Amino acid sequence: MAYALIVAAGKGTRLPGPQPKQYLPLAGVPILTRTLRSMEAGATRFEAIVLVVPAADIGYCRERILAAAGLRTPVTLVAGGERRQDSVYRGLRELGPDDAVVAIHDGARPLVPAPLIDACVQTALRSGACIAGLPVWETVKLCGAGGLIASTLPREAVWLAQTPQAFRIGLIRRAHEQARQDGFYGTDDAALVERLGAPVHVIPGSRRNIKITTREDLWVAEALAAQPLDPQND
Repeated sequence: MAYALIVAAGKGTRLPGPQPKQYLPLAGVPILTRTLRSMEAGATRFEAIVLVVPAADIGYCRERILAAAGLRTPVTLVAGGERRQDSVYRGLRELGPDDAVVAIHDGARPLVPAPLIDACVQTALRSGACIAGLPVWETVKLCGAGGLIASTLPREAVWLAQTPQAFRIGLIRRAHEQARQDGFYGTDDAALVERLGAPVHVIPGSRRNIKITTREDLWVAEALAAQPLDPQND
């Protein structure tokens, strides 16, 4: 049994405009609509999708995003919190049994390939926790104060985390509860699970699975959306 949790409650301050970035058109379709469709496109049949958005946007999302998305999967809209981690926590409260799996995905990653979603879910069902990621392809420097290089990191050991990040629901709930108790905020959900000492697997992600954060990202996503999916490289 699997659920999807899509987080789209951010303000998108690095891509300013008349509306939050998750509602901007990507090749004529709102980014968030594309993300929802992508999450439903794979072999995984989600019991439900929990969509976390700003509280003020729930009506807009129900009428403008969901109504036009044509989804088969039931969707629950949830008001987000102050930070992404708070929003995920609120979404987790809407989910099913502890032994099910949840695939947590950024609403601003609309081009995630369906096979990647399926692979994350299946790995989490076997092992408890799995994220998508990319090995870095450029040299990585660790820098200290004043912009001075402290060391060069071994490239083969460094990965860029993506979403989906899939977990047994009981495990990720426990990780979030512990983080709240400790006042800890991580940059992704896997970091919270790592704090528990639980193993987290990483599988190869996709260069196509871009997170739209800046205007330049939107340009790249427009180009990618115009290209057919390449099973060998995506």
